[in-house]
Amino acid sequence: MKEKNISKMTLGTVQLGMNYGIANQGGKPDEEKSFAILRSALEGGVTSLDTARAYGDSEQVIGRFLKTWEGAKPFITTKIPKLQGGTPAELEAFVVNSIEVSLENLGVSGVDAVMLHTAGDIFTHGRAAVDALSALIRRGYAKQVGVSVYNADEINEMLKYKELSVTQVPMSIFDQRLIASGTMEQLKEREITVFVRSVFLQGLFFLDPDMMEDPILIEHAAPKIRILREIAGAEGMSVAQLAIAFMRDCVGVTSLVLGADTPEQVRDNIAYFDTPALEPAVAARLRREFADVDIPEIMKVLSRPKK
Repeated sequence: MKEKNISKMTLGTVQLGMNYGIANQGGKPDEEKSFAILRSALEGGVTSLDTARAYGDSEQVIGRFLKTWEGAKPFITTKIPKLQGGTPAELEAFVVNSIEVSLENLGVSGVDAVMLHTAGDIFTHGRAAVDALSALIRRGYAKQVGVSVYNADEINEMLKYKELSVTQVPMSIFDQRLIASGTMEQLKEREITVFVRSVFLQGLFFLDPDMMEDPILIEHAAPKIRILREIAGAEGMSVAQLAIAFMRDCVGVTSLVLGADTPEQVRDNIAYFDTPALEPAVAARLRREFADVDIPEIMKVLSRPKK
């Protein structure tokens, strides 16, 4: 599947609809600030936005912004909540209704990509879920359909269906499981559009390891963050530059989904993509040093509801 031009950076918009991210101290931005974030991204060359029904009022904020935007329409990805219904007809009705709400929220007649937000739905409903998604393409509501996943097993299940041509995966320097398993090579061979989220592990990379109080983070994250800082410093780079350069050039990656709390952060993120490719020895060290990070333990902390 050859996708429409998608910039190497996709603006993640969960922050525009709800409090999100362990390093986010400002909370959900107001609409003026949200519009400034979106404008900074699109004016800076970002052509792709990622949202979902589950991201609070993110879709509505984007929709109101697009009414003011006079530039080219961005590539928009949204996601369907956990499927409801048992029969194929019920599943299709749920999917169609969900996307019609999203389209109304966004103020558009169709989006570029739609994914199941709950990867388990592909196991539970199989062919019926795929057929329900395919109905969106037939109706002109979506150009591509797929699944937002967490692991290689979910990707392997998705790859059983040729209709599914887009996915979103969690990967970072700390979480290289999909690289090590050869899954990213598989996705490239199938020409799947791959969006990568959690590049900074929700901002964990930017926390001071000496100031951490959570025992899980002290044990599993702090030592690795110190190593990450040491490598970045040795290369004359920031941690953000290192993280982006490593994931940007990973085999099979289409675009990195990065959120932002301010317009300045958007501009900084865009600039980081100009970082030169890492030397092979540096990339090899990153693969070696972070091969054993206990991501499931770290995610116990990152997945806690933000107060």
